[in-house]
Amino acid sequence: MNLLDLLGDAAAIAANPVSGLAKVALDVAPDIAGLFGDDAEKAVGKLADTVRAITGTDDPDKAREALADPNLVFQLRSQAQVFAHEERMQQMAGAITTLTATLADRQDARARDAEFIKAGRSNVRANVLLVTAGAGIVGGIAFMVFGHVDGNTAVGGCIISVVTLLAGKFATAFDFEFGGSADSEQTRTLLAQAPPIGK
Repeated sequence: MNLLDLLGDAAAIAANPVSGLAKVALDVAPDIAGLFGDDAEKAVGKLADTVRAITGTDDPDKAREALADPNLVFQLRSQAQVFAHEERMQQMAGAITTLTATLADRQDARARDAEFIKAGRSNVRANVLLVTAGAGIVGGIAFMVFGHVDGNTAVGGCIISVVTLLAGKFATAFDFEFGGSADSEQTRTLLAQAPPIGK
């Protein structure tokens, strides 16, 4: 739920002073709403805590009066930026942890395959899965084309879903074998989302 949608509910604000304080923050500095992501409830709590700390009151009306002071509004904006920055950094840390674990898992699997090759064996299970995925993709497309199955029907939609799933698995196997663009793409995405250095 969007932060502004959440705080637009007058009944919720009347029942919960925390929402009232957050609403005051957005009324005084509406531009800070864009700093927060999808977790509107978490943002409401942070905004309310900030208003409470800056104004020294839990009463939304008194907080609104106190925030007539431009210096306090500046503090509110600064603190909202700090919260948003911390949230982004936590999200990035989680994504980096996941990416690191994925890379380690892939390296372990590649090391296992290297051991198979050294022993003069091959990874039959992986090969069978790859051939099955390829056959499933070709078979699904052929069934739709030659069977004149409309993609807008339930059967057509199911086939498209299965072919898409198998194509994703096939792409993952291809990246595993030849060095993945997926890993570098994730890294580029993380770097693009990183806040500028020195801010």
